[in-house]
Amino acid sequence: MALHQLTRRQLLRAAGLAAGVAAVSSCAAPPGPVGAHAAQPRPDRLRMLYATAEGNLDAVRTQLPAFRDRFGFGLEIDGQPYDALQQRTFAELAVRSGHYDIMIMDTPWTPALTRVIEPLSGYLRQPALNDFADVDLGDFIPKIFYDTAVYREDTPTAHFPATGAPAATDAISAAGFDIYGLPIQANGLTMAYRKSLFEDPAEQSAFAARTGEPLTVPSTWDEFRTVAAFFTRPAERRYGTTWMAGVGDWATDDFKTLLAGFGGDGHLIGDDLSLRFADEPGERALAFYRDMITDRPVVPPGTASASWDETASTFGAGLAAMSMNYHSMELDSPGLGEVGYAPVPRGQATGPHFGTYMLSINRSSAHKAWAYRAITWLTSAPVQLEMAKAGLHPTRTSVYDRLVADPANPDAEFYRALRDTLSVGVGRARLTNYTEVSQAIAVAVNTAATGRAEPRAALDQAARSVRRLLAAAGYEVPR
Repeated sequence: MALHQLTRRQLLRAAGLAAGVAAVSSCAAPPGPVGAHAAQPRPDRLRMLYATAEGNLDAVRTQLPAFRDRFGFGLEIDGQPYDALQQRTFAELAVRSGHYDIMIMDTPWTPALTRVIEPLSGYLRQPALNDFADVDLGDFIPKIFYDTAVYREDTPTAHFPATGAPAATDAISAAGFDIYGLPIQANGLTMAYRKSLFEDPAEQSAFAARTGEPLTVPSTWDEFRTVAAFFTRPAERRYGTTWMAGVGDWATDDFKTLLAGFGGDGHLIGDDLSLRFADEPGERALAFYRDMITDRPVVPPGTASASWDETASTFGAGLAAMSMNYHSMELDSPGLGEVGYAPVPRGQATGPHFGTYMLSINRSSAHKAWAYRAITWLTSAPVQLEMAKAGLHPTRTSVYDRLVADPANPDAEFYRALRDTLSVGVGRARLTNYTEVSQAIAVAVNTAATGRAEPRAALDQAARSVRRLLAAAGYEVPR
């Protein structure tokens, strides 16, 4: 499998998303009506707006010939890099353009868009519309499905309350929610490690002599800290781990993963808009983070400005024994050994960050019945399995089970770790201005990680900033 690089250095630019939200909100033209007839005439083509690297576009393109064979017409995909995709999405929906029938959605955008993308519960209940693929909602990984696709249009900040049970349309509707897309590409924070170091008898003996314990892949944050300290040898240009402490969404993702592990709410902001990131577990999580980066460093130089990309490069060069990222990792030289994978460690709880893309129907499309059939086919288990061969991160339990059980699959270990991550992960808060909120928290994370402020002071400052941001966006923040 090719390296699943998620090169999103400019991910979620606050200005771009804020402008998009304003454009959608201020547009007076209503969207098209909800619903479609199964007997709608077959179009000569469908158009889909999609992400490039972030959505594994190349994997989706491998299925275009099969799509034409199945449907009798073509699917035109307009692939856009993340920033351009975000801008195009909001621009098209703001003017209620029907140019694109299908649009890929990232979770930070969806709270602002539930009134202009199509709710699907009515489609799911029509057998005549489910004639091209088995949609089988219960096969989607539950946490992924509810976090990505299930919203309440009049209260888009709310999460569905029961995320452990397999998805079912009637239960979702009964709780006042609807389904706004079908998940296609799931990204979750997993841990990579250098197998050659962990399997080296000399390293195993040295670790046992120092700690009195066997050298194993860490499953708890305390073990992670101990193992990282053991492998940190600056004179040999080797460090225990990487972190993504540069100011950006990556630092927020590091923090929210630790926050959940330390018993806090990994969403950062509660559905009631309480500032959960600033609670006591957040202070402990941030102190742990700073300890590994500044107080007793186990990370390479440059960690304070690192993003996803630098982290992948550092690990690839063999400079760290462990790393965490959203894609499979590669080492630059065969002499560095093989990469192993595991879920990120846990503390008193667990909740690694994840984020998933879904395929949604433009409410202004003239071909909604066929767009619905198309997204059920594109996200179906057989098609996802084929896409996974080209690098897709699936969203269905059955697909992961087959990938993990295949003895000929060289990426089975990665998919096992990703599957386990997605089953327990925690997504983002549902805010129309999540980008700006995330940036404010990332500043606090970086300030504390570099030792320029104590964790409590950094979180208090972030809380003040976030409170102002939420109020400016029209939210009522509890005191």
